[in-house]
Amino acid sequence: MSVVRLYDEVSIFKKVAEGDEAAFRVLFDQYWDTVYGVALALTKSENMANEMAQDVFVKLWLKREKLAGVENFEGYLFTIARNHIYNVFRKRIKTAAFTNHLLDYAEDTIASSDAPDKHLLCHELEKQVAGAVEHLSQQQRTIYSLSRHHGMSQEEIAATLHISRHTVKSHMNKALHVIRDYLRHYSILEILLMCFFAQATFFAS
Repeated sequence: MSVVRLYDEVSIFKKVAEGDEAAFRVLFDQYWDTVYGVALALTKSENMANEMAQDVFVKLWLKREKLAGVENFEGYLFTIARNHIYNVFRKRIKTAAFTNHLLDYAEDTIASSDAPDKHLLCHELEKQVAGAVEHLSQQQRTIYSLSRHHGMSQEEIAATLHISRHTVKSHMNKALHVIRDYLRHYSILEILLMCFFAQATFFAS
């Protein structure tokens, strides 16, 4: 997303640093869509993206005194946003639902990456996800593969493997638990965010 340059940015930054709420509103209006858009791309949740973007601008306001000496505002805002998103993800990776979301995003990232620098990052991501899957039992790996790579529902997996839907659900939950622990141990979240930021144009230069 192209960001139009603010008129007399140095003056605006100085005013914000001095506590001028009207000047801060100018920054907020100018950069909100970009921060929100990146958060939405990562979370696939409007509510979560909105909450993240609001938190980023709250942090920006709380650190407003530093703006007077900032030469690259876009880079400065990027750093605040990146660190906040990373910290939120670190907390949410403890939940199975969010791990599931990360796996979806990881697989999409791997599939869509083509440039050399992106490929290096995403190759590492692919290796770590594959390593996590290797720690599953044979039954868990089979069910995980049918679900993640073949898009089969629990009912379809149960019919294919001649087991109950409850058994499928149980094995899938155990598989996600193993993968979640593996990803947390090997800091896959950091690789995932690096891969995302290598692909995304966070701010136009």
